Amino acid sequence: MEFINILEEYRAKCEEDGNYLEAQRADTQLIALRAQEAKRQSKSLKAKQIAERQDIQIAHNMQYTDFNTAWDQYMDEYDSMAQAYIRQMTDKHTADLRSFQEKLHKELMERPPKFSKELIEWRRRQHRLAQQKNYAEAQKIKLIADELEADERSTMNESLQVIFTRKETKFRQQQQAEVQALLKRIDGRRKEHVKQRNLDSKRLLQRNRNVQAVLESKQSVETTKKLQDIKAGLNPRERINKNNVSVIPPEARVIKPKKPSAPREPSTTFITTDENAVDDDVA
Repeated sequence: MEFINILEEYRAKCEEDGNYLEAQRADTQLIALRAQEAKRQSKSLKAKQIAERQDIQIAHNMQYTDFNTAWDQYMDEYDSMAQAYIRQMTDKHTADLRSFQEKLHKELMERPPKFSKELIEWRRRQHRLAQQKNYAEAQKIKLIADELEADERSTMNESLQVIFTRKETKFRQQQQAEVQALLKRIDGRRKEHVKQRNLDSKRLLQRNRNVQAVLESKQSVETTKKLQDIKAGLNPRERINKNNVSVIPPEARVIKPKKPSAPREPSTTFITTDENAVDDDVA
């Protein structure tokens, strides 16, 4: 810019001194230099604006990465906590089931057996024969009663096992229902977190797009103003004084203006001029 200003002063000086060829060469060089300078400043402005957009984009990328990292960490912590709740419930269910089985087994085993009337009658006859010291007959009856009791105890044990299995199955189903309810709550809560994450992600991306749009709008205004400033700064200064009627300085005139003479009558001036011209021709 300094060289352009110096060259502009040189061109103006050449014009003022009447050195028009040199002024033309200087003006041609000025046009080329101004075009180069305008291109350089425009390129510099474009590079600066690209760097600004890149900085904003990098900042947005880092922000989005931090956003995803934070959410990933939060979801990992949530999943770990959920697994801990599941393990805690599973351990509790295992202990509760063991306690239930022991209690139920004890309860069933403590139940007094309900033998049939037939077996009771055989035992009564057995004891009566023994009291009568009829041991041989009592022994025979005892064998019959023992066999019948064994059959009935086997039947009762099977019945107790059915009761035990039914109650244990019901207890396990209750525990499984609790686990399913817990899993449902965990899954529902997780879906809420994922939904919130997606919503926050969309808001963040939209906010970043708005920032980019504002920056681009600002840069567009800046570019327009800067190009106007470049054009105004590089264009040659007005060399014509709008307040002066004459556009050519007196020093640059080839024929200098005559001093105004006293006014004459139009006819006299016309004739006198012609006579003088004739005299000059004759002479």
